[in-house]
Amino acid sequence: MNLPKLLGFFGALRPFRKKRGSSSLDKLQQSLHYRFREAGLLKQALTHKSSVGQDDKKGLGSNERMEFLGDAVLNCLVTDHLYRLHEEKSEGQLSKVKSLIVSRKILGEIALSLDLGRFLSFGNSELKSGGTHRMSILSNAFEAVLGALYLDGGLESARQFLKRFLYNRIDAFLNDSDNVNYKSRILESAQRDGFGTPRYPTVEAIGPDHAKEFKVRIEIAGVALGEGKGPNKKIAQQNAAREAIYVYSKDLILSHIKGAEKNELVSH
Repeated sequence: MNLPKLLGFFGALRPFRKKRGSSSLDKLQQSLHYRFREAGLLKQALTHKSSVGQDDKKGLGSNERMEFLGDAVLNCLVTDHLYRLHEEKSEGQLSKVKSLIVSRKILGEIALSLDLGRFLSFGNSELKSGGTHRMSILSNAFEAVLGALYLDGGLESARQFLKRFLYNRIDAFLNDSDNVNYKSRILESAQRDGFGTPRYPTVEAIGPDHAKEFKVRIEIAGVALGEGKGPNKKIAQQNAAREAIYVYSKDLILSHIKGAEKNELVSH
């Protein structure tokens, strides 16, 4: 094969993966506020499995192993941070905060703010299907970058990275109602205390079909703990669950149950 044909052959292979030059990595490192001693670690952290060859059955050339490591580093450092920061919170409360902080949604949002998808290497099909903005891919890439940073600079470098991009946003994440599943939280509390699954009976539905407003009540063990309104039942239930969280008390529910049982005995 002559040189022009050879160049044409390799040129035809270029669309297989999104190209990522050294200047691109320089820009990312500036955004990360960290300069890698071993640039190969960062490159691998940015390599999606769709861009490695089919002969790599174990995915050793992709960022999957690094993501595995980064996930462990993330959980360790976030747990340590929350433990030291919130001395007044119980184990259960800390677990709930941590589960939100390390969630795919939160990590994906941080990755988006870093424009991390622009630096990832993808196979053609994944690139065309919108992989650069897929939250699952971005959150995994964030963990992979954290793993690479840990390998390159140690635990303290990883801690400083999280301090810069995650820790200072925890309060904002916790105060954003879009990040809180109130129904899930109240369900956990009810089941933990032996009350079973909360009920959400509809109190009323008013207005025309195209602009209906629902009002639902939340009941735990037959005890009403709040009401919520919304344009659909799902939102109304979330709002009712949010009200219930503020007043939820195991002792309160037990006292209502015992009172009801006492009244039943008197009536007989």
